[in-house]
Amino acid sequence: MAEQLYWHDIEDTLGNWSGLGVEVEPGATDKPPLYLRTGANARIKLMHHDTPLFWATSARDYGGAWLVRNPLSEGAECRLLAPIDSPTVEQHAVLAPEQRIKAWSRYFVSRLSASASHFLTPGHWLAQGLLPEPSTRTRGLDKWRFTSHNDPLSHLPGWNLYGRDVPDNLQLQTLEWIDWWHGGKLIGLHRVDPLAGRLKWWRKKAREDSLPPILLWYIRGLDSYVIIDGHYRLQAAIAENLAPLFIVLSATRERAVTPCPKHQERVLDSLRKRGDAVPRNKVISTEHLNQVLIQAYDDRPELLSVTYAWASNDPESLWCEEVRRCLAGQGLEAELDAVIARHG
Repeated sequence: MAEQLYWHDIEDTLGNWSGLGVEVEPGATDKPPLYLRTGANARIKLMHHDTPLFWATSARDYGGAWLVRNPLSEGAECRLLAPIDSPTVEQHAVLAPEQRIKAWSRYFVSRLSASASHFLTPGHWLAQGLLPEPSTRTRGLDKWRFTSHNDPLSHLPGWNLYGRDVPDNLQLQTLEWIDWWHGGKLIGLHRVDPLAGRLKWWRKKAREDSLPPILLWYIRGLDSYVIIDGHYRLQAAIAENLAPLFIVLSATRERAVTPCPKHQERVLDSLRKRGDAVPRNKVISTEHLNQVLIQAYDDRPELLSVTYAWASNDPESLWCEEVRRCLAGQGLEAELDAVIARHG
């Protein structure tokens, strides 16, 4: 059953689009086809129906997390959305850059709602663009840097991603360390076939500057993004040395913001004194004045990213045994102790 949802565009103080807010009403009670299962001692599994796609666990010093991919899941590609057809690509390609990411956000949210996946669980979600910095777009994968809309007055989550944390989906590793000291990673869920026809087609679209964004899901417990649609589009962008666009989906909750009256009074007092002391030819600009006052009096709730998961009653020993079998099957027994003991 399709979820009932309502969306609204979120703009910054200058009227620029900064995200799509989505309210999903309670509906189907079944688990989504793609969901997190959590257990004791920081044990995590990403499940596609009944198949684990990966196991993960954070280090005890919280310097990062271990991620173990399930090679047996390669044959069951996780697809939440139908393939994007050529007319849809061309329809979005003619849009101005600032309108394109907005339109693609609506496209993905509407398809996730209309499909049988009901991936968007009830509650509040955000879809935000994660865009390449212009100076890094054609400088090679290692130089790529992506940021979300940067507004100092925004109450939305802020996202960053570096090229060094973008995976090569041609040869994904079974065991991976996610280093939180240097930011989270981009996690691919399956390998890409270098001879596939769709990879060649997406490379052509990348050269034409009409490549659709890659859709990501932010998992707070791993401080990382999971690719839920667009593995081949990402690989096409890497092959063409052209940084792609991303859209980050994240569930959120509100945190109340209560301005401090004493701070507000200090701000007003400082502005009065500055106004009396500064020569007329060096008066504070209206834009700067407005920004200072908004920051002092803004009581809009802050939106914090969250990741919902299903608690597991399975014993921790089952998680450890599944990880042991996976690593042993890939000749990685020597790494097992570090993963089980949560050593960084």
